[in-house]
Amino acid sequence: MIVIGAGVAGLAAARRLKRAGHGVIVLEARDRIGGRVHTVRPEGWPLSIEAGAEFMHGRSPALMRITRGLRREMRGGMFVEGLQRRDDLWQSVMEKLDGIPSRREQSVQDAFATLRWRLRTTRDERRLAEAFVEGFNAAPLDRVSVKSIVQQTRASEEIEGERIARFPRGYSAVPRKLARGLRVELRSEVKLLRWSRRSVAVTTEAETYEADRAIVTLPLGVLQQGTVRFDPSLPRWKLESISALGMGPVTKIALLFDEPHWPEELAFLFARGMPVPTFWRPLPSRAPMLMGWAASRNALALKRPAAEAVRSVQRALGKRVRPRETMVFDWQRDRFSLGAYSWVPVGALKAQRALARSVGPLLFAGEATEFDGACGTVHGAIETGERAASEILRGRGGRP
Repeated sequence: MIVIGAGVAGLAAARRLKRAGHGVIVLEARDRIGGRVHTVRPEGWPLSIEAGAEFMHGRSPALMRITRGLRREMRGGMFVEGLQRRDDLWQSVMEKLDGIPSRREQSVQDAFATLRWRLRTTRDERRLAEAFVEGFNAAPLDRVSVKSIVQQTRASEEIEGERIARFPRGYSAVPRKLARGLRVELRSEVKLLRWSRRSVAVTTEAETYEADRAIVTLPLGVLQQGTVRFDPSLPRWKLESISALGMGPVTKIALLFDEPHWPEELAFLFARGMPVPTFWRPLPSRAPMLMGWAASRNALALKRPAAEAVRSVQRALGKRVRPRETMVFDWQRDRFSLGAYSWVPVGALKAQRALARSVGPLLFAGEATEFDGACGTVHGAIETGERAASEILRGRGGRP
């Protein structure tokens, strides 16, 4: 078996197949495993930095099995501009998001404009709800499907999604654990994938690998760019599913200070209306560091991310502060991902299921193929890899 991509979806699929006795090779274009899970340890910084995925949202069985002893739950307050603690506002918004009008398919922006939503929310709640939905989902409010947001909200509730954990030793421990005992070929960028009804041949710059089936876990942005050529071309319905979904841009900015400029109980800090509208502390560490987050239109609008993050945090803190060091991670400029994670435009919910369907001997996995409300998450990606492997083991996936 060939697995294309050593992100958590590909590693989870390969792990499942290897444990069932199959020979598996994982081809990875990068010089590391993990994909959009990437912990960096820069010299001079007091702790590691999560360039990509950072939080474990809720208690997903897929992650709970892997992260025992690795995770620590975050506890602390939600603050807005001027360092006002507003846990009440945050809790109210989280409760009301489940009630977004969603009986008919429309954009979240249109749903938020309905009289029903406006009557049950205050202006402050609407502002925070709009900022949260666009920022968390990396999706523009005027295009993202309200049905998809409600589906994701309810799926999150089922796994206690309000419980947030971090990994003090780095999120990269998760892909490392998944990769134990696997054959992973790094710096093996796939250029061409030839397939017939019963076999595949995967060509990199250096070598061609052959197998009876392959699991494709390329990020949605890479599939949309067409940098990997399929011969013959994928069928029209598959290409339409790829183009129908959205890939969200995200820029993260790490800020290291000489001393903390915030209350000890601060966990998240919102700078609504600013270029970088969200910050958090890397708890449980007490290091004087903040991580800034800009997504969707905010990410695309950034010209000088570090400077705009400093300006935003100054507004949120209500005073002039200067970080000692900054680091910027721009996922839409990463050619092996071309974005952070997927989102569902209006009318495109069925495209997720189509993207997950096999084509001849090709199976597809990755967070964008998760269609039960966990797209864009690490646990959703892992579940899709396990699903694809299970389809092969049951003799279903990839059949002509």
